[in-house]
Amino acid sequence: MAYEIPEGFPSPEDGRVALLGDTHANTDWVLRVIKALAADGIKTVVQLGDFGWWPQLAFARKVSRDAQKAGVQVLFLDGNHEHHLNLRKSARNADPQCDNGRPVQLHPDLWYLPRGCAWQWGTTKFRALGGAFSVDRPFRISGKTWFIEELPSDEDLQRAIDAGPTDVLLCHDYPALGYHLPSTLDIDEELDRISRLVQERLAEVAEAIQPRLVVHGHWHRRYTTQQQGITIEGLNCDNTAGAALILDVDTLETKDWSTPVSRR
Repeated sequence: MAYEIPEGFPSPEDGRVALLGDTHANTDWVLRVIKALAADGIKTVVQLGDFGWWPQLAFARKVSRDAQKAGVQVLFLDGNHEHHLNLRKSARNADPQCDNGRPVQLHPDLWYLPRGCAWQWGTTKFRALGGAFSVDRPFRISGKTWFIEELPSDEDLQRAIDAGPTDVLLCHDYPALGYHLPSTLDIDEELDRISRLVQERLAEVAEAIQPRLVVHGHWHRRYTTQQQGITIEGLNCDNTAGAALILDVDTLETKDWSTPVSRR
């Protein structure tokens, strides 16, 4: 790992971390989740991509504001549905070392975990690897609502491998370790092919760093599977059941957490 963890980087006080699926800039729902987690004594949240980083929205600042009020620290990966150019610019302005995978604080109590980011809580090692392919790309506008940077690059994947073995791999998409998640969407054959290529590249990373646990979002489905000795947990998205897990960072035990429902 070619960087030092920044001063002030969050650490779970009681060893419990909430892992949250796609939030899609759903402000009302996310603020309800933050308050409910704080009431349960959980003060660290890692969101697994499709966070909702869009410069025209005040979502990130609102999350930061309410996290501060609740005494909660929020960390997030990038998904495919973010304004990647603005996110990268904001991260570099805050800390140029984020290009090496170093976590960066973008707002008070709101941290971005770049691709390949490695850190340790207690004796447990973590790796973050955001990004995915947008299977709804034909309905989006290049440079406005989708960006080629959504795809994990060779450099991103190698950075994740170079950081060495880990215990927990947090992704937006999933590593296809001998299987492909059956889609509930009617996806064009070529789009599906590209999507699977990304998942196979993620599998190469998982095989190299051998995590015991992988948790991801992207497909808006709650499921658990065992593949090649690795537990893989998929999470649902905002305003649905199965969108959050509570992780014990010492034992790697997980349990589902019931998220509140948004009014919207």
